[in-house]
Amino acid sequence: MKTNRYDVVVLGGGIGGYYCARSLAKGNKSVAIVENDLFGGTALRWGALPVKKVLDSFKGINKESKMVKETLINNWEDELNGLVKNIENSLLKDNIDIYYGNGEFLDSNRFRLDEVILEGDYFVIATGTEPSSIDGIHIDGKNIITHKEALNIKDLPDNIVILGGNVEGIEFAALYAELGVKVTLIEKEDCILPGNDYDLVEPIEKYLVEKGVKIIKGVGAKSAEVEGKGVNVLLDNGASIKGERCLVTLLRKPNFPRGIENTRIKTNKDKIITYENLLTDEKRIFAIGDINGILGMGHVAIQQGIQVANYILNNGPVKIFYDILPRAVFTLPEMAGVGKQEWELKRDNISYNVGISSFKDTWRGWAKGIQEGFVKVILNKDEVVLGVWMVGENVSEYVGLLKILIENKCTLGQILSSLVIHPSLNEAIVEALLQSRNKKVIK
Repeated sequence: MKTNRYDVVVLGGGIGGYYCARSLAKGNKSVAIVENDLFGGTALRWGALPVKKVLDSFKGINKESKMVKETLINNWEDELNGLVKNIENSLLKDNIDIYYGNGEFLDSNRFRLDEVILEGDYFVIATGTEPSSIDGIHIDGKNIITHKEALNIKDLPDNIVILGGNVEGIEFAALYAELGVKVTLIEKEDCILPGNDYDLVEPIEKYLVEKGVKIIKGVGAKSAEVEGKGVNVLLDNGASIKGERCLVTLLRKPNFPRGIENTRIKTNKDKIITYENLLTDEKRIFAIGDINGILGMGHVAIQQGIQVANYILNNGPVKIFYDILPRAVFTLPEMAGVGKQEWELKRDNISYNVGISSFKDTWRGWAKGIQEGFVKVILNKDEVVLGVWMVGENVSEYVGLLKILIENKCTLGQILSSLVIHPSLNEAIVEALLQSRNKKVIK
């Protein structure tokens, strides 16, 4: 059996593994990357990015366009195949060797595929997670489906039941609603997108309802059974909902590499256990992204991958502030932001000021004819910025670097003394800051 040796072997071709491998290659390391399916993972190929592409098609002047829907459906598979090819080409351009297959660890230094053994000075496990069945709800991939099957928009059902009002469930509800599918959304909590302030969630819920989505809150799904050509979902309160298909967005399970028992890596049922610098119990094997269970977001996996590469290249410590990472929900309208929300401060009995400004009230908003969306800023009693949150079209594009404001404990005065381009939608942040001086909330 042939043996190929590398400085680093990356297991998993999702977004975390992709950025890690490319960062290492640009640092002149010899790198191999192993993928057992299609490159891109959940973030790029099997969910997040394709969903955003569909929803982006219905923004701006394309709202309600039947031609857009027909073009999307007719070209969808070619678009996704092109996406995977772009990923592969980027890796090959950086002289990264690509391997396909479901291999296994022989020990902490060797990983075997069909006819080749990959030896590595370092291994980076970026194998991610996958949807999991739960008691009473068995995923069959045909009638009871996951995000992978839900992306097949060439085979749209007339109606669908979506279990889970989380980010994934809400984004798919928006996607299907835009494509003309009748959607019923089941969320066991009393609100959709739990863990967010209601004023941020309310415009998204309103949009879904206006699109015909039926939202059932405060009751969970007890079981889902295939009946004939459809699915019957039994709720905890005894009611039942029928749909042509049922999309499950509730639980995920880790994709542990085979042969992991041949190493000293420790796991529990949900994750690979990591320590400082995202190292496992094997001091030359790292785990990044969803597989380490820290925070299941694509941009977290990217940051972990880049920083682990920097650790290998330069011995730079992995340092990520998970509590102030920017977040986004890619619906119509989008919700995005960084830092604290009001519910957290109220829970902790912390006084704060809040300021809100609508995009339509900015001069650029007037020029663009914008009618929806707003910015909310939250500051403490010393006027230090604690959070910046937005709702509106494409607001995910604005928040990425706002983390720096929170991380550096910037004050209202510091931001107001900085220049903001006029006219621009970012002026809504300035206006919200000015408004905050008159809107104090004291618990």
